[in-house]
Amino acid sequence: MTGTAADRIIEATFVLVAEIGLGNVTMTEVADRAGVARQTLYNHFSDVEQIIVAGIEQYAQTGFAHLVDLLDATGTAEAKMELLARHTVAQGGHGHGVEDMRSALSPEARAHLDEHQNDFRSLVVSIIAGGMADGSFDPALDPDRHAVLVQGLLLSASDLAVEGGDPAGVASMVSESIVRVLRAPELR
Repeated sequence: MTGTAADRIIEATFVLVAEIGLGNVTMTEVADRAGVARQTLYNHFSDVEQIIVAGIEQYAQTGFAHLVDLLDATGTAEAKMELLARHTVAQGGHGHGVEDMRSALSPEARAHLDEHQNDFRSLVVSIIAGGMADGSFDPALDPDRHAVLVQGLLLSASDLAVEGGDPAGVASMVSESIVRVLRAPELR
């Protein structure tokens, strides 16, 4: 393992969770697997749940920052929606099992992680508003309400792809459906 002690601890914890399940992972096993002293482990994290939250948060922040960079380099609102669909489906495939792990966390930890969903929704709202401003999306849309719909469709697409569907095909189908619903009437 390479990286900082915290990175090694997070990586070791996720490997252990995959091998033996979240409920069976102890701090001693994490320290051993990460190759750090128990004191070092406790200097970074107080318990396994805190490590899991830090790992999910790190994964979400990295993915979100990458997504924002990609979207900034993408021209139209329609192209941004297509990119968003492809990204969400790809991330869902890599993050399979995170929701199962997330469900085992305390309500406080889940609430903290829900902040990332709010950031994602804000991103969708901004794409919809941008499409309304440039005339490609219906000016009568309510960006906040439609963002909830889009977010639900994107998460469903991710689930479909994980269940054995063709990720590229699923992303394409969902992005086309989303754009069709959002498109200005004269462009439909």
